[in-house]
Amino acid sequence: MVDNAPDGYVLEVRPAKRSLDSNRYYWAVLGDISEQMVVGKAYEPSIWHEYLRALFLPERMIELPDGSIKMLEPSTSELNQALFSEYVEKVVKWALEHDVKFSENTRGLSE
Repeated sequence: MVDNAPDGYVLEVRPAKRSLDSNRYYWAVLGDISEQMVVGKAYEPSIWHEYLRALFLPERMIELPDGSIKMLEPSTSELNQALFSEYVEKVVKWALEHDVKFSENTRGLSE
């Protein structure tokens, strides 16, 4: 493939990004959390995503050209398949510790 690549093309070897199935399962888990976890009021899955992302993924510190420091919020889209799986395992464990019962749909997606 490298020898046959057209001029100007670059070959990149990197870990695979998360799969669509992994992403679908994650959002099903968030849906179950959203339906069952009422903390003063109910929250949409996207709010739980923000909360759990902040809980389980570390912020990164970068230095800007002017020397100032900026904290970057973590992003699940930057995780490769292995790291995303570890993150989802933490979310599932957290949900189980908070008595979330996963729906038949969610359990079916995990297989």
